[in-house]
Amino acid sequence: MALPLLSGSLKVKTMIVRTARALCLALMASTASAAMADTNSNAKISAPRVFRPVTADREYASENLTQPVEIPGVPMFTGKAKFLSGLRYPNDRSGYRIGLTYAATEDEGQIMDWYRSALGTYSWKLLPFAPDGKTLTAVKDGNTFTVRISPNKIPGYRTVMVLSFKAVGR
Repeated sequence: MALPLLSGSLKVKTMIVRTARALCLALMASTASAAMADTNSNAKISAPRVFRPVTADREYASENLTQPVEIPGVPMFTGKAKFLSGLRYPNDRSGYRIGLTYAATEDEGQIMDWYRSALGTYSWKLLPFAPDGKTLTAVKDGNTFTVRISPNKIPGYRTVMVLSFKAVGR
């Protein structure tokens, strides 16, 4: 008698497994067809909306600079450099931030040597060098100044310098 009961139980288990497989396949097929419909439609896919206060947008809004500005406590590069662009963040509550980009005729090594020497003369503390030697960061009175260099493709100029300054507080 135990054999038919076992056989019936096995049939029930087999039916449950087959039903579960069929449901899984149906679910996978409907998910795949929905995904295909999304990729084939001309509907725009929008990025998830980030909810933050409007004041945050104003705080991090940048202002384009059309000419270079003086960076407090940092000497102006004395080599031949052409101002390319700049940004200022006038509403940043954490402090004064600016970024300036220049094209320079000097090579990368000359620029980095100049900034190492000049920042030392102005009492900036140089942080350990970046392994690639293309970034130099210095701190003074809680402020941070960074020089990043890379090769340039503008005729007559060899290097691009990106200067970043962050002053704490206001």
